[in-house]
Amino acid sequence: MANETHDATEAHDAAVAHETFLGIDSYGWVGIAFLVFVILLWRFGLFAMISRALDGQAEKVKASLAEAETLRREAQALKERAAAEALQAKQDAAAIRLAAEADAARILAGAEAEAEAAIARATRLAEDRITSAQRAAETELRARAAELAVRAAQAILSEHQKELQPLTDASIAALDRRS
Repeated sequence: MANETHDATEAHDAAVAHETFLGIDSYGWVGIAFLVFVILLWRFGLFAMISRALDGQAEKVKASLAEAETLRREAQALKERAAAEALQAKQDAAAIRLAAEADAARILAGAEAEAEAAIARATRLAEDRITSAQRAAETELRARAAELAVRAAQAILSEHQKELQPLTDASIAALDRRS
């Protein structure tokens, strides 16, 4: 019941707050003032000016939105191009690494082959020198053997020269008779 009394008091206060003038309360006067304001705006062409200003703002907003969309597309294209370039760079780096590894393997194989060839050449050269030294030693040995044989023959012949002198003279005389 206290609630009902309170509501009735509020309704009475609200009715008292809205006094009327010429039979129109404050809400009516606000509405009339607004209507007069709108008519004045329309009469002096301010609606058209406001409309043009709002249309200009709308065009600016549309242009800004279009520019923002264009910039977004360009940014997206740049992002995609950068991603593609990064992927290409990774692929290029992998290809370069593989090529470098292949080059290194080829160079290493070439170096090994060159080392083996150099070893083979050095071995052949050493063998040739050994063979040459053996031939020289054999030639020297044969020359010494021949010299020793000649000396031995000379020594034997000089020892037996007196015994062989008559035989030599007879052989020479026999040759003279044949001619």
